[in-house]
Parts: sequence; structure tokens; C-alpha cells
Amino acid sequence: MGNLHCSFCGKSDQEISKLAAGPGGLHICNECVEVCQLIMNGAEAPPASFDPTHWPTERLIGALGALDATAESYKEHLARAVDALRERDVSWAKIAEPLGISRQSAWERFN
Repeated sequence: MGNLHCSFCGKSDQEISKLAAGPGGLHICNECVEVCQLIMNGAEAPPASFDPTHWPTERLIGALGALDATAESYKEHLARAVDALRERDVSWAKIAEPLGISRQSAWERFN
């Protein structure tokens, strides 16, 4: 599989000191944790380094596999959440509403 990458800044595990794994295939590096702490303490919005359009080409290419794996993992995470709701007899209409889709679309997507 290649290097692991931070899900927020796209840096590989070779470019940073520490990388922590989170739920759904997300990873966060020590540098991004520091930025998060600044934001939680009242700093402005995240720096441009969080925006992939500002990443160097090689970082973007290197992060594609990890970004795709994260997206796939979150799809599975969402499906498990929907399964849990259905086991609790929550209607397809109720599930569809926060997703901004029709009841039928929710049923087709997750059934």
C-alpha cells in the first residue's frame, strides 16, 4: 500500500514526526493537531495548507490512494450507521432526510 498520509494536509508519514489513526481510515499528523489546537483556542480558519489546491503536485499524487481509501472507509462507516438505524426500525424517509435524498434513493443506496 505505500505511505500513509495525513487526511488534512496530505503530508506523508515520511514528511512529519507523528501520524495518528482515527476512525474511518482518517489519519492526522502532529502538525495538523497543532493547527486544530490553535483553532480551538480562537484562531482564524485553517491555513491554506489544508486545501489540496495548494498542495505540491507530488503530494497530491502521493495522497490520492490514501484519500480514496478514506472515502471508501467512510462509505462503509455510513452504511453501518444506516444498518444500525434500520435495525432500530427507523424509516427510510427519516434516514433520507438528513442526507438530502428521497426515501426511495436511500433505500436503493443502502438496501
